[in-house]
Amino acid sequence: MNLIEIIHIRSFGPKDREAAMQAFRNLQFPDFNRAVMSMKLLQDVLLDTDLRIVIQWQGKVIEKAKSALGVQLAAAFTEFGRVHHIICKECDLYRRSHS
Repeated sequence: MNLIEIIHIRSFGPKDREAAMQAFRNLQFPDFNRAVMSMKLLQDVLLDTDLRIVIQWQGKVIEKAKSALGVQLAAAFTEFGRVHHIICKECDLYRRSHS
């Protein structure tokens, strides 16, 4: 099952947003989990102090609980603002046809 883990950071202000973005860029994962398909940082286009770390998981690594990686990231990023951490499963998919 493919799961998406999202850590939403509402930074305290522009300086904290920049610091959070730099902290994400500086992350190092010596024992990076092979089940992580991708991890990316997104910035809200309307509220530029809002960031989201999106972790895409593949397989049965986590099922009904937040991952250790997600919990660590959520805890670390509370330094920069309010954090909301969720995990979602894929329910449906729409794909545009190539005609």
